[in-house]
Amino acid sequence: MNEIKLSGNPIIPKPAADPTMVQFGDRYYVYPTFGGIPEVGFGVWSSEDLSDFQSEGMILRFEDLGWAKKDAWAPDIIERNGRYYFYFSAQSSIGVAISDSPTGPFVDPLGKPLIPFEEDMSTIDPCVFIDDDGRTYLYWGATFDGRMFMRELNDDMISFKGEKKTVFHYTLEKDYHCEGSYIFKRNGLYYYLFSEYIWCDSPALHVDHSYRVNYAVSDRPEGPFTKELSRVPILSTNMTLGYIGPGHNSILNPPGTDEYFIIYHQHQGDARYRRANIDRLTFSPNGAINTVRMTREGVPLRPIMAWLSHKTPGAHPLGKDKCFSLGTKLSFEAIESVTLFVNGTPIHTVPYTETLTWHPTARGVYRVNATLTAKDKTVYTTKALHIDVV
Repeated sequence: MNEIKLSGNPIIPKPAADPTMVQFGDRYYVYPTFGGIPEVGFGVWSSEDLSDFQSEGMILRFEDLGWAKKDAWAPDIIERNGRYYFYFSAQSSIGVAISDSPTGPFVDPLGKPLIPFEEDMSTIDPCVFIDDDGRTYLYWGATFDGRMFMRELNDDMISFKGEKKTVFHYTLEKDYHCEGSYIFKRNGLYYYLFSEYIWCDSPALHVDHSYRVNYAVSDRPEGPFTKELSRVPILSTNMTLGYIGPGHNSILNPPGTDEYFIIYHQHQGDARYRRANIDRLTFSPNGAINTVRMTREGVPLRPIMAWLSHKTPGAHPLGKDKCFSLGTKLSFEAIESVTLFVNGTPIHTVPYTETLTWHPTARGVYRVNATLTAKDKTVYTTKALHIDVV
């Protein structure tokens, strides 16, 4: 019997808080707070299979920003049109930077915050989300009265349309704290995960006021998101493992699966030295998130067997063929066929080719991915790319 190889926890050998994990191309990337970088700013770690994460170095230095010098916290990132949009906390504000590579270097296109300081600690912890219809939202917030906010982004990803909305407002007790927004969609339901109570406190287990993860749900990305008052937190301190104050998570859903992993930080007595972990996230039949079982072992390794990339970055002009590069770790002899999908609809199926072509017939925002069927009938799905046809 083949031994199942596991990621192990923690996944990064340096203190790393607020970990955002994303798959781009043939690698997984983690964008944390801290993470062993030598300067104020952000770095990134990467892996081909969820193990042996390696530092890719600095991707954004605050010395290159004209408006921020400190508080490089809690970033998030997304791909659109072959470019990468990096949202980050800095000096109690939220900034945005752009690169043609997930490892940077990232450049600030605005020369100022995307969202300037507003009140107390409310203007931190951005989370970016592109819905199936192409509408794009930025969520953020860390208020001591439990409010979190959202604004819809324009197609340029660096400006807004419409006004700021309060999508979640929940107050339990005076020391309740809410931060670490993360949103994802499953089976038509929007899940809004957040961290509650104070991140730097030791666990007050007698009143269960340790830093932890809870969630709210909505049937719309605009909310309002609601939380069941009787629901226990899905991630909380486990003194048997020595994992204290787990929180500030992201979610990874391997393409083509209903598997979910939660990536979070925890510490072992000193919150200055938080470490990044990964464990399974599971659901009950009615869609409720089950309590996460934290482990030292982590999750089974997931090498990326197929991936899609843009031949050229940027919005695509209507009337011209759009070409994609298809990559795979399978041998040519093992592949039966490849199918290209646009917004979930199959466009064509062909024998294996390194270039896939689509001819768009209308303007709009599209999600494009491919499936690769092996001769043993195993199907591998690529991560979707976001494309603007203009």
